[in-house]
Amino acid sequence: MLCYYFCKTQISIRGGITRISPASLYLSFSRSCALNIRFISKIPSNEHSFTVSYLINSCGFSPESALSVSKTIHFESPQRPDSVITFFKNHGFSQFQIRNLVRRRPRLLLTNPDKSLVPKFHFFCSKSISSSELKRILSSNPHVFEYDLDNKVVPNFNFFKDLTQCSDDKVFLAYKNCSGILTRNLEAVLAPNIAVLREKGVSELILMKKLLVHPRIFVVNPKKFRRIVEEVEKLGFDPSKQCFLIALQALIQISKSTWERKFNVFKQWGWSDEDIISAFEKDPRCMIFSEHKIVATMDFFVNTMGWKSSFIADNPVILSYSLENRIIPRCSVLKALLSKGLIVKFTVCSLVYTEKRFLQKFVTPFGDPYILKLYQEKQALSH
Repeated sequence: MLCYYFCKTQISIRGGITRISPASLYLSFSRSCALNIRFISKIPSNEHSFTVSYLINSCGFSPESALSVSKTIHFESPQRPDSVITFFKNHGFSQFQIRNLVRRRPRLLLTNPDKSLVPKFHFFCSKSISSSELKRILSSNPHVFEYDLDNKVVPNFNFFKDLTQCSDDKVFLAYKNCSGILTRNLEAVLAPNIAVLREKGVSELILMKKLLVHPRIFVVNPKKFRRIVEEVEKLGFDPSKQCFLIALQALIQISKSTWERKFNVFKQWGWSDEDIISAFEKDPRCMIFSEHKIVATMDFFVNTMGWKSSFIADNPVILSYSLENRIIPRCSVLKALLSKGLIVKFTVCSLVYTEKRFLQKFVTPFGDPYILKLYQEKQALSH
């Protein structure tokens, strides 16, 4: 059945003072004017020009960004948008956060703060979440401001919290990752999908953890959700294991075109169709990673460490670790130990070990200050 996803679409990646001469100042001024003239020529000579100017002067948008945002909203008076911006400033939002709010939801500038924003913000502030964290989340995902408080936001908040038995801040974090948590009809969408997984025997602990971290995969059409759950089951994944939900996540959130690109990335490293399918069955995370991560990690293992590409296909779990935080520091130590004759070989387990176990086995027992220094230096580069 896995071939359905791969083969059906043929998926087989400041200090001192600087003096400026009059000539330099003139040249800088001329260039600035030229840039402004080129930009102004792009602004339509109609009512949108006021919107663009307002977005630049009041929200701090660049000319190009202001022009882009103005394509989805326009106004001829500053009264309403001024009241919205004032509301957010009075509630501690920074200029950067306000700009994010407007960029992501331009129509917020046309809302009535007293009717639309104040009630929602009071509700949010009544929850157990720090003010700074709340503003950070809302500025990155302001979608909730566009929905009715009593009929949508409050019922969804309470439903999700009761379902997961989590704290208020965890509900907001789930919302940050998926706006549907507070804006969709959860009883009609989320509830039946959760019921399907329980019916299949998915562990409640694993289910709730996944729901909090990756809520987006659960807020899909129930018919589609059930069909994919059954496909994952047919692939041989055990519903009681974590890999079941990881495979489900991969098949739900990755588009066919992305499957194709990632499939081709692995094939460029010599993996066959069977290798890719086998790797997915062993660790479905290998298809969730970005193409950039896949290429960078494969390049390090093959070209720096000299490992065979087929070895990685047999052990796809090693693709899941951070290249900077774990793989490079640990492999640097292992190579140094080999060159010094302190070890004769190492296995993939050396990358899987906990930090404490790795230190006990490969760093501290040899009493070599160079090894410890090397490990610490490589780790520092990642921070």
